[in-house]
Amino acid sequence: MFPGKKTPFSFTLNLSKFLQARLNVLIFRFLPFHTSRLYLLFLGKIYYKFKKNEYNLIEKTIRFIFEKQLTPKELHKTITDIFHGIIAHYHEKLFVAYSNYPLLKKRFLSWVNITGEKEFQTALEKGKGVILVTAHYGAVEWLPGVLAARGYPVTMILRFQTQKLKDSLVSRSSEMKDLHLVDLDEGNVFFTAVNALKSGRILITECDEFDAWRPSKHIPITFLNQQMDGDKTLDILRKHSGAAVTTALMHRNSRKRYTLKLKTLITDDADKRHVSKLTLGVLDEALHSNPEQWYQWKDLGEKLELDSKTKVDEEISDYINSVEKNTISL
Repeated sequence: MFPGKKTPFSFTLNLSKFLQARLNVLIFRFLPFHTSRLYLLFLGKIYYKFKKNEYNLIEKTIRFIFEKQLTPKELHKTITDIFHGIIAHYHEKLFVAYSNYPLLKKRFLSWVNITGEKEFQTALEKGKGVILVTAHYGAVEWLPGVLAARGYPVTMILRFQTQKLKDSLVSRSSEMKDLHLVDLDEGNVFFTAVNALKSGRILITECDEFDAWRPSKHIPITFLNQQMDGDKTLDILRKHSGAAVTTALMHRNSRKRYTLKLKTLITDDADKRHVSKLTLGVLDEALHSNPEQWYQWKDLGEKLELDSKTKVDEEISDYINSVEKNTISL
C-alpha cells in the first residue's frame, strides 16, 4: 500500500501515541467531526509509511484468515476497509476525550441505538452486577459513555497510552453520572472489579486482549477458524462475583450512526459454560460479516506467529501490488 523505502531513523511511537501527539490533539479540538477523521486518515498514511513491518503483519494476518473465502479484489477491499476502521477507532477515542461534553452527551443519545437492552436490564436488576464483555470492535471507546449517559452505573478497567489521555478521560468521567474508570496499572484491579460487581455495577472488560490471557487447555475455542486455548480470566471473575454475563459490540453503521448490540449469555449461577468461549463466539460471528470493525489484527497475527510461518499467496500479492501502483488507500 505504501512504497517500501527504509527510513533513516527509528520510529518508535505506536499508533495510539502518534495520533495523540500534542499538536494533533490541539488541531483535533477545532476540526469538525468529519474533517477530523480525514485528518487522522492522513496521519495514518504517514504512520504506516514508517511502520511498514507493522502494516505488513496486519495485512498478512487478514490474508491468512480470509484468502480462501474472498477473491483477490474482495480481499484488497477488506484490507483497505480494515485499515480505515483502525483509524476510525482512534478518531472516536479522541472525540470522546477532547470534544465538548454537552455536545458529546447529546451524540451518545441521538447517534446510538441499543438492541437487547430489556434482557440486559433484567440481568442487572438481580443485583449481582453484569460483566459486560466487549472487544476491540467498532466504536468501543463510546461504550462507557453511552451507558453512563443513560444512567447506568459503569466501571471500566483501562490501560492509558498517554498521561494526557488519562487526565482528560478521568476528568470527562467526572462529568458523567456514575462512570468509574480504573487504571489497569494502579492497584489490585481484580478486587476492584469484584467489588464493583458485588455492588451491582456494570463492569466493562474485553475478550480479545490476547497478551493478557491466562490460557487453559481445558477451554478449547475456535476463533476465525483458528484453534486455540481459551482464556480463564473471565471464568475466575464470574466465580468470585456471581455476576451475569452480557456481550456488547458497538457497531459502526455509518459516519454518525451506531448500534450497541447487547446479548445476555449467562444469568444463572448454575451455568458453568466458559465465558471466553461464549463471548469470543459472538465476536467471531460479527467478524465474519464485518471484519473491518475489528482492530486487533496485529495482535492476532502475533498470537498465531504469522510473521514467521505464513507465505504470501502470489496471485493475491500480484493483484494488490498492481492496485497499489494506481491508488494509495488509507
